Formats: sequence, C-alpha cells, structure tokens
Amino acid sequence: MQLESAWRGTKRWWQFVYQTIRGLPGAFRYYPDTISQMYYMGVQALPLVLTAVACISMVLALEWGTKLELFGAKLMLGRLVGVSVIREIGPTITGLMLAGRTGAKIVSEIGNMVLTEQIDALRAFGTDPVKRLIVPRVFASVVLMLPLTIVADVFGIITGWFASTVWMGVDSDFFWLSMKSGLLMKDIVIGSLKPPFYGLLIGMIGAYYGYTISGGAVGMGRAATRTVMLTSLGVLIMDFLITKTVLAFY
Repeated sequence: MQLESAWRGTKRWWQFVYQTIRGLPGAFRYYPDTISQMYYMGVQALPLVLTAVACISMVLALEWGTKLELFGAKLMLGRLVGVSVIREIGPTITGLMLAGRTGAKIVSEIGNMVLTEQIDALRAFGTDPVKRLIVPRVFASVVLMLPLTIVADVFGIITGWFASTVWMGVDSDFFWLSMKSGLLMKDIVIGSLKPPFYGLLIGMIGAYYGYTISGGAVGMGRAATRTVMLTSLGVLIMDFLITKTVLAFY
C-alpha cells in the first residue's frame, strides 16, 4: 500500500513538472503577474539576502584571516574571499534564504486558492490553473535568482573587503589584486550555473505542495513545513551535484 501511494505521488510530481515546464512560455501571456511575482520574490527578499551574505562573508574573512596570519599568508585573503563568495556563499546563501521565504510564500498562496476553491473556479471558466497561477511563479523564481545572486556576490565581496582591511589589517590594494589574480573562469561558471537551478527547484516544490494541498489549516502547515525542508535540502544537494559535474568536465 505504501509503495503504491509513493508511486502515485511520484507520478503526480513528474506530471506536474512536465505541465509546468511545458507551459513556461505562457509566463509572457500573464506578464503582469510574472513581473509582480518577480518583485515580491526578488526585490523584497533583497535585504534578507544581503544581510545573510554580508554576515557569512565577514565571518569568513575574520576566521580565515586569523588562520592565515599564523603562516604569514594574510595577503591571500582577497583570493579566498572572492572565490568563496562567487562559487559558494553568494549562490548557496541566496538559495537557502529564498528556499524559506519564497517557498513558503508560493505554497501558502497556491494552497489558499485550492482550499478556498478558487482553482476550481478557474477550471469552471476554462482557464488552466497551471498556466495562470503556477507558471508565472516558477518562471519568476528561475529568472530572478541569477541577478539576485550577482548583487549578493558584489555585496559579499565588499563586506569581506571591509572586514579584511578594517579588522584584519590587510592592505586594500593587495586585497583586490589577490582576488583578481585568484579568480578563474571556472569559478564564475560554477557560481552562475547554480542560481537558475535553485530557482527552478524552489518554485516547483513550493507550487507542487500548494497545488496538491489537502486537510485545511493542518494541511497548510504540513505543506509549508515540507516545502521549506525539501527546498533547503534540495539547494544543498544540487549545490554538490553541480559543483561535482562542472569540476569533472571543466
């Protein structure tokens, strides 16, 4: 019985993924909703993302600056901060912050529409709820992730530079020269590949659990909990898979 239920759930998931990806071009048809979702998911999440990235970047500079100082290699701090922020801290912290914020937002919005029978009303008027409600949210989640990550990368490097020069005594010019000489194209490729996949994962999981919600308020809480848990875990797993794949072929 459990195997049969798991099979039905898996089948429903992949059908949902297929319908959503197939309908992604429809995001341009409902562009006001898509732009609105991009604003709520991206612009309003920016302070949260920047705060998290800044804190992690400054901690990185302080911790590694202290360690490198023991070996007389403190001037390498710029290289370490630049590579770490662009490859890992920027994309992954952005993904984790949006996994909690955006994932919960999507599941609550869609789930509330399901519980109040607004989805059934759309079907009654001949409107596909996947194209009308799901696609704009998933599309916005995918598109906004890379620009948001770039802003987070820039802010993370600046705050890392601030911590390195003010608290660790690293010369500002040496910091930037070290970062510039240490960055490779591979680092930029890895840091740029991750955000769209994170966005797709967050949007899909949040929309799926909202669209298949049942059980009233209890079901809403359960769906939100699963969404945050699975999107956060999914970001970390995808982080490893993308990094491993790129390093294997690049």
